[in-house]
Amino acid sequence: MTILDEARVELAHKTRAQIEEETAYKWAARAVAAHERYQQTSQVRWLRDFEHYLDEAAEHAALADSTGAVLGAVRAWMRQYNQS
Repeated sequence: MTILDEARVELAHKTRAQIEEETAYKWAARAVAAHERYQQTSQVRWLRDFEHYLDEAAEHAALADSTGAVLGAVRAWMRQYNQS
C-alpha cells in the first residue's frame, strides 16, 4: 500500500480531529527521541530538532480541539519521559 493509499483509508475512517491528535503524538514522540539523542551526544542539532518537533506537536494538538485538552494531554505525555 502506498502512502497515498494509506491517506485515502485514513480519511475514510477518521475525523480531522483524530488525525491531528495522532499527528501531535507522533511529533511529540519525535521530540522526546530527539531530546534523548541530545542528552546522549550533546550535539546541538538534536536540541534544534527537539524544539522544532515540540512546536509541531503543539501546533497539531491545538488543531485537534479548541479546548486545549489535547495540548495538555500531549504535554503531560511528554513530561513522563523528561524526568531527568
